[in-house]
Amino acid sequence: MIKKIKQLGKRLLGGTFAQGTPLYEFYHKGRGVWAATSSGFPAAKMIVVGVTGTNGKTATCTMLAHILEAAGKKVGLMTTVNFWINKKKWVNESKMTTDNPFTTQSLLRRMVKAGCEYAVVETSSHALAQHRTWGIFYDVAVFTNLTQDHLDYHHTMEEYRRSKEKLFKNLASSWKKPGVAKTIVLNFDDPLHAHFAKYPAEQKLFFSAQNHQTPPDTLHAKEIHLAATGSLFTLVSPTGSIKVQLQIPGRFNIENALAAATSAYALGFPLADIKRGLESVDLIPGRMEYIKAGQPFNVISDYAHTPDGYEKSLSSIRQFTEGRVITVFGAAGDRDKEKRPLIGRIASKYADVIVLTEEDPGSEDPGQIIEAIRAGISAEKFQESKNLFIILNRRAAVQHALSLAEKKDSVVLLALGAQTKMATPTGLVDYDEREYAKTLLHKKYSS
Repeated sequence: MIKKIKQLGKRLLGGTFAQGTPLYEFYHKGRGVWAATSSGFPAAKMIVVGVTGTNGKTATCTMLAHILEAAGKKVGLMTTVNFWINKKKWVNESKMTTDNPFTTQSLLRRMVKAGCEYAVVETSSHALAQHRTWGIFYDVAVFTNLTQDHLDYHHTMEEYRRSKEKLFKNLASSWKKPGVAKTIVLNFDDPLHAHFAKYPAEQKLFFSAQNHQTPPDTLHAKEIHLAATGSLFTLVSPTGSIKVQLQIPGRFNIENALAAATSAYALGFPLADIKRGLESVDLIPGRMEYIKAGQPFNVISDYAHTPDGYEKSLSSIRQFTEGRVITVFGAAGDRDKEKRPLIGRIASKYADVIVLTEEDPGSEDPGQIIEAIRAGISAEKFQESKNLFIILNRRAAVQHALSLAEKKDSVVLLALGAQTKMATPTGLVDYDEREYAKTLLHKKYSS
């Protein structure tokens, strides 16, 4: 069908199906319109929060959903990791942040049928560029941050940013629900927040984990105390403050908590509900997730796959690791190739041992991907077969990393996170890295 549409477009429009061409726009927008219309515009019947940015989207969405649940609301959730429809919760195995418009609208319709009052939707730049979210009438648009990613698709950072901006650009003109203010929530600490702040909204709120001059409508994190398994901070709002004890580690998760808290605050929820919701989050699958089976060292699965994600994740883990940091990672095939040496350089900065392996290689040769990563790894600090290992098979790489680990070390399994499938040259294969690592650890350390 798509092939026939492309051929028709070439004849009628004299163009191709490349991104940005009339046929491309017609095809994708047509799908979005068809999906929303045939589903009866379910987003019009709920309060919808859309979260976009490079990193932190899944964590922010999950934390916000917990806040809403803590306040007694029925919630629908769509993220890279999982789906919620009120009490029903299951894993997202599509390997997509925002799925095709038909699946997305179907999920929204099911949320309405289940009585959900709120829908929290992780919204990707691809989805915005391809009109997958057409007919989703957002009420709150949230920006977490913007760093390098997806340049294989967007080509430039400016184009990437403009795709994200569509969520904010279209907010004020979309269907307005009675009594619900069109709201923009922005990370004031990200230098690009001004690009998103220029769009109209009935209210604009900011959040910040840094001590600098901020607008009056800003929620802050102060008196921050970081630990290996969580953090304590004071959430300061324009109307009061409250202490929050997060059960998940990393300073960046305080930023995610602020994004969720500010969104809930904008919707009128009190600080007590926000605190209760944030403190109820004890796990975000594949996001700084500890894997425990009685071993005397840490094993952590984290979805970090961008240079900024590597910096935030590995710097946090380095801070609380007394022994060595042992990293297992690669880079996704058929994606942004420019970031490969960058993640190698960042891993060199924080790791003591590096195990390079496959990671969703897709149609690419994983060996060539690894060579691109090696270009960024310090040749002075890392020597092959000593503290740098190249093991193409991911399972064997994880097994080797665990065999190297000693008391007080941290083994960090990067990028795959909570995914249950891996893209290989032969197609998708079943692979849940957390379960695999847990099985290996149980064999050796469970009594």
